[in-house]
Amino acid sequence: MIAILNRAFGITLLIALVGCGVRGPLFMPNPPIVPPAPKEQEPKGKLYPPQTPASTSNPSPAKQ
Repeated sequence: MIAILNRAFGITLLIALVGCGVRGPLFMPNPPIVPPAPKEQEPKGKLYPPQTPASTSNPSPAKQ
């Protein structure tokens, strides 16, 4: 009876440890290397052309 309980406890413990992901020593991964700063400043430019104000008149000929 005791041997059955010991075996059941061992199997239960094994299943619990495998299910939790305990498979080896825990470790922290190395942090990624920081890229070096650029030697020259990045060029600045215009992303979009300047916007013109929208006209309020409706040139469509549908309305008369």
